Amino acid sequence: MKRGITLRIKSIVIFLLFAGLIGLAFYTAMDKKEEKPTEVKKEENTGLERGSIAPNFSLKTLDGKQVDLKDYRGKKIIVNFWATWCPPCREEMPEMERFYKDYKNQDVEILAVNLEYSEPNTEKVSKFVQEYKLSFPIPLDEKNTIGKQYRAVSIPTSYFIDEKGMVSTSHIGPMDYKFMKNEINKMNR
Repeated sequence: MKRGITLRIKSIVIFLLFAGLIGLAFYTAMDKKEEKPTEVKKEENTGLERGSIAPNFSLKTLDGKQVDLKDYRGKKIIVNFWATWCPPCREEMPEMERFYKDYKNQDVEILAVNLEYSEPNTEKVSKFVQEYKLSFPIPLDEKNTIGKQYRAVSIPTSYFIDEKGMVSTSHIGPMDYKFMKNEINKMNR
């Protein structure tokens, strides 16, 4: 008799597990049908490799303006990821400012994306910008979403993007004036 009860209990447990799995499969299928399509359309050939369209991003700058990468199409762009505490970033900033002043009227833009999530506060970023007298836009990546998307693990990391929005090259480490000039001029060929 004990064996019969044990067998019935096992049968009931197996039946309940099987019913639960069917219910879960049905629930998952119904849940997927109700999902709304995402509003963000990914452009074809988007990526970080040379010749790929650079992934678009939208960030607020230090002065509160909205910056969208796609709005800079028609210009050559240097997207630079940096932080105030980074010695190589400090090293390249005067070079970037000098380059920007010389090339901004030649359809060249620098977007220096501050990895704000790694900063103690925004005030430190403001003081840094004032100290180095930076005049190019400083978008703030508060949650490191763009830094991750652009694989900015080591900083500074920079991407050179042509007028069509395509990645020309990337660079890890500090840049000097001559390097930036050479990379921008390569885009003319």
